[in-house]
Amino acid sequence: MIFLKSSAAFFSPAAIFFLCLSTAGWAAGNGPVTSITLSSGGLAEVVRKADIDSTGLIEMTVPLDQVNDVLKSIVVYDGKGVVEGLTLPGPDPRAETFKNLPFSQEDLQSPARLLAQLQGTRVRLEKAGTTIEGLVLGVSVKDLGDKGQADIVSLLSNGRIVGVELTPETEITFLEEQIRQQVARALAAVGNGKSDGARTLALKVAGEGERQVAVSYVVPAPIWKTAYRVVTMPAGKARLQAWAVLENASGEDWRNVSVTLSSGAPVTLKQRLHDLYWKERREVPVDVSEGYVPRPDSGAEPVFDMAEAEGRLKRSGAAASAFLAAPVPAREAPAGMAAANVGEAVEGTVTAAFTLPYLVTLQSGDTFSAPIVDQVVSAETVSVFQPESGLEHPVAAILIENETDTSLPKGILTVYDQREGYVGDAQIGGMPSGEGRMASFATDRKVRIAQKTEPDDRVVSIRVADGVLTASVRQRAQTVYAIQGAPDAERSIIIEHPKRPGWKFTSPQEMEATATHHRLRIQVPEGGSETVSALAERTISETYALISSDEHLLLNLAVRSPDAETAGKLRELAGLQAEISQIERQLRQLVERKDEETRDQERHRANLTAVQPGADLYKRAARNLADSETRIEDIDTRSASAKDRQAEIRATLGEAIRTF
Repeated sequence: MIFLKSSAAFFSPAAIFFLCLSTAGWAAGNGPVTSITLSSGGLAEVVRKADIDSTGLIEMTVPLDQVNDVLKSIVVYDGKGVVEGLTLPGPDPRAETFKNLPFSQEDLQSPARLLAQLQGTRVRLEKAGTTIEGLVLGVSVKDLGDKGQADIVSLLSNGRIVGVELTPETEITFLEEQIRQQVARALAAVGNGKSDGARTLALKVAGEGERQVAVSYVVPAPIWKTAYRVVTMPAGKARLQAWAVLENASGEDWRNVSVTLSSGAPVTLKQRLHDLYWKERREVPVDVSEGYVPRPDSGAEPVFDMAEAEGRLKRSGAAASAFLAAPVPAREAPAGMAAANVGEAVEGTVTAAFTLPYLVTLQSGDTFSAPIVDQVVSAETVSVFQPESGLEHPVAAILIENETDTSLPKGILTVYDQREGYVGDAQIGGMPSGEGRMASFATDRKVRIAQKTEPDDRVVSIRVADGVLTASVRQRAQTVYAIQGAPDAERSIIIEHPKRPGWKFTSPQEMEATATHHRLRIQVPEGGSETVSALAERTISETYALISSDEHLLLNLAVRSPDAETAGKLRELAGLQAEISQIERQLRQLVERKDEETRDQERHRANLTAVQPGADLYKRAARNLADSETRIEDIDTRSASAKDRQAEIRATLGEAIRTF
């Protein structure tokens, strides 16, 4: 039986016991972690040992925020069985529990609210030595004036209705077994929900009885970082060390775990596989009309071939998903260890993996750093000048060759000189095996570099066809770098000259090219000076319609023309276009004068209309009108002559263009 006190909140002993069990053992029951592979994509592949009992079940507790990733990626390594599937509690067990109960979680806040929802339930109320049994009719509120309010439970007991005031001393007993079980289940769900931060997965594996297997899954993890140290040495060498920095953010301690660090650029996705999704359905309203009225006939539908549709559906069906089964992979450190104990590095198809040569023990939340590369490689200190920086000094940099057998991830680089110690920091990009990278770490203030660029555009050929002139123009940009070397030592100078897409580049000092720059290299002796030249050039085509090109453009082309004959013809065309332009200006002026005369005529005609014929003002207006008409006739004559001359010159221009 369940006994309730009419206090604000309550739990049954069964619920408290269940809560304690689930909280205490949610992680302790998992098998030990044997290996972890941290990916540069922000994920960790976790491999655990797992024991399969006689029922073929593997139980594993997973934090709630990792359930989706575990469902996406879990793999069982077992050579003696097959995986049949897994089960786990849903995303919201409390909601599922209360879905079929006659009361809600909020109704458990007080006995009065709970009893109000359980009308018709048989209960026993005990208070101050008095016991009453009956069916719950309902709960009402009684006003006690200054003392507040009281909850009154109405019971049907032996054919009469009895009201019982609920006080903290009132003891309530449910007499029906079904109600007792429902309340106990609800209390257990509420208690378990207080620590609802994990789910227990039951993985079913069929096979040969009890045995130990490995379970692997991928969950989010902090991105591991790389910090390089390089110490420059004589004879073009340097000692390069790469240290990995990682964190244990798994929520549990690592004890003797094999750690592998994977670089690359993996595609990482996530999906809420543990959430509930419901298909939206169209709601059909209930017909409450007086009668059903058939809709008008719209004709027969086209015949649909159902057999063809079913066959198409079968052909496009999705393949069923399955768990992978394979032998447990062996991950052992090699017997020989390098000076820094860096372990094994393996180059994969798209990633490089670095396995530490020892097992790692690390508390949850702690940070760990260890070397993964330690090797003497070819390296050289140079001074790099970047013209777009606007500075006159180059920066000191180190050219490093990756002579390891593995691609190296990007990271921060600390540079040491064997004699001077620390000299600066740099960033270094990812380095495939066999490639080199240049890392700049300090400003070289002992070297000064000035630059000067002289552009030169020159027409190298002109061709005319169908009245269109095509000029081939060679564009050149000659840049000269003047270098004043360091007063105390020789310098190897590298100039990163910006690339121009579509331009051909030449320089006697070109060393190599990147995606964005040409690298020019020169040795500058102690206290000496040198110059570096860089030439970028291209040939472009410029097209012009000669009939519409003005005299200024034609004269410009004549000046740029590579031969005198073509220049002479262009100047001839320019003279004709200049004369045409002059006539056009004259015609515009004549039109403006004619407009003025026309306006004056309108004024003179208005005066003639306003005065008496024969008056002096009338005679003067008539003379002005006649003079204006004479001037308009002169303008028309000059305009006609100018248009004739314009047509004549245009004809001459057209003939000159045709015979160019």
